[in-house]
Amino acid sequence: MEIILASGSSRRKEILSDLGYTFTVQPANGEEVLELENGIDQAIELIAYRKAKEVQKLYPNACVIGADTVVCFQNEILGKPKTKEEAVDTLVDLSGQAHEVKTGVCICLPHEDLSFTETTHVQFRELSAQDIVEYVNKGTCLDKAGSYGIQECDFVEKIDGSYSNVVGLPKGKVNDILRMVLKS
Repeated sequence: MEIILASGSSRRKEILSDLGYTFTVQPANGEEVLELENGIDQAIELIAYRKAKEVQKLYPNACVIGADTVVCFQNEILGKPKTKEEAVDTLVDLSGQAHEVKTGVCICLPHEDLSFTETTHVQFRELSAQDIVEYVNKGTCLDKAGSYGIQECDFVEKIDGSYSNVVGLPKGKVNDILRMVLKS
Protein backbone atom coordinates (compact mmCIF):
# COMPACT_ATOMS: atom_id res chain seq x y z
CA MET A 1 0.00 0.00 0.00
CA GLU A 2 1.30 3.42 -0.91
CA ILE A 3 2.16 5.76 1.98
CA ILE A 4 1.35 9.47 1.72
CA LEU A 5 2.65 12.04 4.20
CA ALA A 6 0.10 14.85 4.48
CA SER A 7 2.78 17.31 5.59
CA GLY A 8 5.46 19.45 4.02
CA SER A 9 7.56 19.33 7.20
CA SER A 10 11.16 18.43 6.42
CA ARG A 11 11.43 17.06 9.95
CA ARG A 12 8.51 14.65 9.49
CA LYS A 13 9.89 13.60 6.09
CA GLU A 14 13.25 12.83 7.68
CA ILE A 15 11.70 10.79 10.51
CA LEU A 16 9.61 8.69 8.10
CA SER A 17 12.64 8.21 5.82
CA ASP A 18 14.78 7.16 8.80
CA LEU A 19 12.22 4.44 9.49
CA GLY A 20 12.92 3.08 6.00
CA TYR A 21 9.59 3.86 4.36
CA THR A 22 9.12 5.02 0.80
CA PHE A 23 6.39 7.63 0.61
CA THR A 24 4.95 10.54 -1.32
CA VAL A 25 4.65 14.00 0.19
CA GLN A 26 1.33 15.74 -0.36
CA PRO A 27 0.89 18.58 2.15
CA ALA A 28 -2.63 19.35 3.32
CA ASN A 29 -3.73 22.95 2.80
CA GLY A 30 -6.60 23.20 5.28
CA GLU A 31 -6.63 25.75 8.05
CA GLU A 32 -5.37 24.51 11.43
CA VAL A 33 -8.02 25.53 13.96
CA LEU A 34 -7.81 24.14 17.48
CA GLU A 35 -11.23 23.22 18.85
CA LEU A 36 -10.44 22.85 22.54
CA GLU A 37 -13.86 21.98 23.97
CA ASN A 38 -12.84 18.31 24.29
CA GLY A 39 -9.24 18.97 25.40
CA ILE A 40 -5.90 19.50 23.74
CA ASP A 41 -5.26 15.88 22.78
CA GLN A 42 -8.54 15.58 20.89
CA ALA A 43 -8.05 19.01 19.31
CA ILE A 44 -4.69 18.14 17.78
CA GLU A 45 -5.87 14.68 16.76
CA LEU A 46 -8.76 16.39 14.96
CA ILE A 47 -6.33 18.64 13.07
CA ALA A 48 -4.23 15.59 12.12
CA TYR A 49 -7.42 13.79 11.05
CA ARG A 50 -8.55 16.70 8.88
CA LYS A 51 -5.14 16.91 7.21
CA ALA A 52 -5.09 13.19 6.49
CA LYS A 53 -8.70 13.14 5.24
CA GLU A 54 -8.09 16.11 2.94
CA VAL A 55 -5.18 14.27 1.30
CA GLN A 56 -6.96 10.92 1.34
CA LYS A 57 -9.45 12.36 -1.16
CA LEU A 58 -6.55 12.44 -3.65
CA TYR A 59 -5.23 8.99 -2.65
CA PRO A 60 -8.26 6.93 -1.53
CA ASN A 61 -6.42 3.58 -1.57
CA ALA A 62 -3.31 4.75 0.27
CA CYS A 63 -2.15 4.96 3.85
CA VAL A 64 -2.21 8.70 4.62
CA ILE A 65 -0.40 10.13 7.64
CA GLY A 66 -1.45 13.48 9.11
CA ALA A 67 0.13 15.10 12.16
CA ASP A 68 0.05 18.27 14.23
CA THR A 69 2.45 19.28 17.02
CA VAL A 70 1.90 21.81 19.79
CA VAL A 71 3.83 22.92 22.84
CA CYS A 72 1.87 23.26 26.10
CA PHE A 73 3.15 25.46 28.91
CA GLN A 74 1.22 26.41 32.03
CA ASN A 75 -2.12 25.41 30.46
CA GLU A 76 -1.44 27.47 27.32
CA ILE A 77 -0.77 26.24 23.81
CA LEU A 78 2.33 27.77 22.28
CA GLY A 79 2.05 27.59 18.53
CA LYS A 80 4.44 28.84 15.90
CA PRO A 81 5.56 32.41 16.64
CA LYS A 82 4.43 35.10 14.22
CA THR A 83 7.45 37.35 14.86
CA LYS A 84 10.97 37.13 16.25
CA GLU A 85 9.81 39.19 19.22
CA GLU A 86 7.12 36.61 20.00
CA ALA A 87 9.75 33.85 19.72
CA VAL A 88 11.99 35.67 22.21
CA ASP A 89 9.08 36.07 24.64
CA THR A 90 8.23 32.38 24.38
CA LEU A 91 11.82 31.25 24.97
CA VAL A 92 12.13 33.59 27.96
CA ASP A 93 8.99 31.95 29.40
CA LEU A 94 10.33 28.43 28.77
CA SER A 95 13.78 29.16 30.23
CA GLY A 96 14.41 26.90 33.23
CA GLN A 97 10.86 25.51 32.99
CA ALA A 98 9.17 22.24 32.06
CA HIS A 99 6.65 21.98 29.25
CA GLU A 100 4.90 19.33 27.17
CA VAL A 101 5.16 18.66 23.47
CA LYS A 102 2.11 16.92 22.04
CA THR A 103 1.77 15.47 18.57
CA GLY A 104 -1.61 14.34 17.29
CA VAL A 105 -1.34 11.71 14.56
CA CYS A 106 -3.98 10.26 12.28
CA ILE A 107 -3.24 7.37 9.94
CA CYS A 108 -6.05 7.01 7.42
CA LEU A 109 -6.45 3.75 5.59
CA PRO A 110 -9.08 2.98 2.93
CA HIS A 111 -11.47 1.46 5.50
CA GLU A 112 -10.14 2.60 8.88
CA ASP A 113 -8.68 5.64 10.67
CA LEU A 114 -6.24 5.31 13.56
CA SER A 115 -5.58 8.35 15.76
CA PHE A 116 -3.51 9.01 18.87
CA THR A 117 -1.65 11.73 20.72
CA GLU A 118 1.90 11.33 22.00
CA THR A 119 3.08 13.55 24.87
CA THR A 120 6.71 14.23 25.75
CA HIS A 121 7.81 16.18 28.82
CA VAL A 122 10.71 18.58 28.22
CA GLN A 123 12.75 20.50 30.80
CA PHE A 124 14.73 23.53 29.57
CA ARG A 125 17.91 24.69 31.24
CA GLU A 126 18.18 28.34 32.25
CA LEU A 127 18.73 30.34 29.06
CA SER A 128 20.70 33.55 28.91
CA ALA A 129 19.47 36.51 26.90
CA GLN A 130 22.38 35.87 24.55
CA ASP A 131 21.35 32.20 24.07
CA ILE A 132 17.86 33.30 23.12
CA VAL A 133 18.80 36.19 20.83
CA GLU A 134 21.45 34.18 18.97
CA TYR A 135 19.02 31.32 18.40
CA VAL A 136 16.13 33.54 17.32
CA ASN A 137 18.39 35.47 14.94
CA LYS A 138 19.13 32.23 13.07
CA GLY A 139 15.54 32.58 11.85
CA THR A 140 14.64 28.91 12.05
CA CYS A 141 12.35 29.28 15.06
CA LEU A 142 9.44 30.88 13.20
CA ASP A 143 8.13 27.62 11.75
CA LYS A 144 8.26 25.65 15.00
CA ALA A 145 5.73 25.21 17.77
CA GLY A 146 7.13 26.68 20.97
CA SER A 147 9.69 28.72 19.01
CA TYR A 148 12.40 26.04 19.01
CA GLY A 149 13.61 22.95 17.24
CA ILE A 150 15.08 20.45 19.68
CA GLN A 151 17.45 19.15 17.01
CA GLU A 152 19.04 22.57 16.45
CA CYS A 153 19.51 24.00 19.94
CA ASP A 154 21.05 22.98 23.26
CA PHE A 155 18.23 24.26 25.47
CA VAL A 156 16.99 20.89 26.75
CA GLU A 157 18.18 19.72 30.16
CA LYS A 158 15.96 16.63 30.39
CA ILE A 159 13.42 14.82 28.27
CA ASP A 160 10.85 12.24 29.36
CA GLY A 161 9.29 10.51 26.38
CA SER A 162 9.87 10.36 22.65
CA TYR A 163 12.59 12.64 21.27
CA SER A 164 11.22 12.30 17.73
CA ASN A 165 7.82 13.42 19.01
CA VAL A 166 9.40 16.75 19.96
CA VAL A 167 10.88 16.94 16.46
CA GLY A 168 7.41 16.42 14.96
CA LEU A 169 6.44 12.73 14.65
CA PRO A 170 6.57 9.99 17.30
CA LYS A 171 8.75 7.48 15.49
CA GLY A 172 8.11 4.40 17.66
CA LYS A 173 4.33 4.46 17.70
CA VAL A 174 4.02 5.46 14.02
CA ASN A 175 6.36 2.62 13.04
CA ASP A 176 4.43 0.10 15.16
CA ILE A 177 1.15 1.09 13.50
CA LEU A 178 2.58 1.13 9.98
CA ARG A 179 4.15 -2.30 10.41
CA MET A 180 0.82 -3.64 11.68
CA VAL A 181 -1.39 -2.16 8.94
CA LEU A 182 0.98 -2.66 6.01
CA LYS A 183 1.48 -6.38 6.61
CA SER A 184 -2.23 -7.13 6.71
